[in-house]
Parts: sequence; C-alpha cells; structure tokens
Amino acid sequence: MDINLLVTFKNKLAAVKETLIRQIARLNKPVDMGDDTDSFDEETDEAVEFSANAGMVDSLKRRARRVDDALLKIAKGVYGVCEKCHGEIEPKLLGIDPESRHCRECKLKMQK
Repeated sequence: MDINLLVTFKNKLAAVKETLIRQIARLNKPVDMGDDTDSFDEETDEAVEFSANAGMVDSLKRRARRVDDALLKIAKGVYGVCEKCHGEIEPKLLGIDPESRHCRECKLKMQK
C-alpha cells in the first residue's frame, strides 16, 4: 500500500480512537438525576439510563480495540490485508471503515 495512503489511514484511525475515548469517558460518568429521587419512576429512569450507557460503552470499547488492532497492523506492515483470504482490502473500503479486517468479497460471503 502507498505510504501516503497508510499515513492517511493512520491519522484517520488516531482521530477515531480519540473520539471513542472521549465518548467512553462521557458515558462512564455516573448518572445523576439529582438527590431528590422521591419516586420509583425516577430511580427506574436512572437505572435504565445507566444500563443503556453501559451497553454503549461496551460497544465503543469493542470498536476502540478494533482501531488499536488496525494501528498495530500498520506498525507491523500488514494493514489492509484481509484476515480471511489474505488478499488486499480495497482502499475505498478502508476509507469508509478504516478498521476493517476483511475485504469486500469476504464480508459479502460472511453475510450469507
């Protein structure tokens, strides 16, 4: 892969990782709807929001790990190689999904 393209993807991945870290930090803050929870409805709302945030945090952490994996692949010189068929992952696909682990053809096969 062209070195300029690699640098572009590395910068994009670093920006995505920074955004993910900020989102995780924001969602990890305790839910506080005030100390005046005087009904079960308010306590339920807090519990529901906490649960929703925990699910989003887990999803964001999984994506952050995929971004870290992609950055490691860049460092090892194997970025853009499909983990399934070992062919090239199209730069157009990496532009859309820079942490992609599979080429377009393998992704299509896995969806069936």
